[in-house]
Amino acid sequence: MQKQLQTLVSLLTKMDLKALLQHYLDSEEVENIDQLGFMFKQGQIKSSSFDFYQQLATSFIEKKGISSQLIAKIKTNDTLSFFTPALQIEDNFNRTDPQQRNVLHYLFTNNHLVETSTQPPFNYLRSMMLFESNKALRDGLCQRDQQNLTPIEGYLFANTNFSPLANHELTALLALIEIESKQQTVDQTNYSLCIQSVSKLCRGQAQLPNHELQRIMLIATYYTISIHQVVSDMHQIGVT
Repeated sequence: MQKQLQTLVSLLTKMDLKALLQHYLDSEEVENIDQLGFMFKQGQIKSSSFDFYQQLATSFIEKKGISSQLIAKIKTNDTLSFFTPALQIEDNFNRTDPQQRNVLHYLFTNNHLVETSTQPPFNYLRSMMLFESNKALRDGLCQRDQQNLTPIEGYLFANTNFSPLANHELTALLALIEIESKQQTVDQTNYSLCIQSVSKLCRGQAQLPNHELQRIMLIATYYTISIHQVVSDMHQIGVT
C-alpha cells in the first residue's frame, strides 16, 4: 500500500477527521484520486460504512474542489451513486476535463458496462432532474466535448452495447433527449458522422442496421429524421 494511503488508513483508524482533511488537502491530485478510490471501495465492501465514506469523500471534494481526473473515473452506476452528493456541489455536474467532457459523457459512453450487461443510468439521472433542483445537470446534458458531441450523442456514436434498453431506461433516455432539445438546437451536421460511426460498430459486431435495432430509432428521434431514412443512409454507407 502506498505511503499516502497508509497515512489515510491510520487517520481513519484514529477517526481524526481534521487530520484526514488536512492530509487530503496536502496531497497531490493523483493521490487524491487514490484516496477517493479507497473510500469508494470501502463503502462498497461494507454497506453499513457507505454513508460514512460517502460523506467523508463529499466533504473533501467540497473543500478542495472536484478533480478533472475524477470526472473520467465516474463511469458506472455505483460510482455515480457514491459521488452524486459531491457532483451536486458547486455545479460539479457540468465541470469538464481537458477533453471538455463532463461526467455524463463518461457515463453514457462507458463500454466497460457491456461486460456486466449494465446500461447507462438514464432513469436515475432523469429522476434527479424531475425531483430535485439540478440546473448544472441539465446544463451538463447540453455540453459539447472536443468532438462537438453532447453526452447523448456520445452514447449514440460510441456506446458498443446494442442490447435494447429496459423500458424504464428507454423512456428516461427519450425524456432526456426532449429536455436537451428544449434547451438547445441539435447540431444536424453530426448526423452523418453518427451513422458512419454506428455503421462501423455494427460491422464490427456483425450487427445488421435495420428497423429493429433500437439505436436506429434513437438516432432518428435525436436528429428528427425518419427511421426509414436512417436505415437507408446506413445501408448506403455499407455499400460504398
